[in-house]
Amino acid sequence: MNAERKAKTESFPEINVDDELEITRQNLRLAIAIRGTNATAVSLQAGLSVNTLTTFLRGKSEISHEKLIKVCRVLNIPVGILSSPDAITPSRINLHETLQRISPERLAWALDLLEDRERGQ
Repeated sequence: MNAERKAKTESFPEINVDDELEITRQNLRLAIAIRGTNATAVSLQAGLSVNTLTTFLRGKSEISHEKLIKVCRVLNIPVGILSSPDAITPSRINLHETLQRISPERLAWALDLLEDRERGQ
């Protein structure tokens, strides 16, 4: 294996899919609780059978990416954070909702302001 290819493969940790699925389940359960709802209501709003989401959350089945996207739309959370540990908190969900409402120009301005403050300006 050449040095460049070896460096690329060493930079990515091996992914344990079972661990990632469990983190996804935990994050979905947290998001459902934070939203003050339950898996049955989320399933119905997402157009899924109740069994699909509840068996996934209990670790008895897997769920397709397409169905996860539907669930995330109902919960108004980005699907990309589901497999990240500690990604679902009330503050992060509120931040996500706030970011969705802000125009790109206003967001760029706010980020510049934060960066200036960090630099002590």
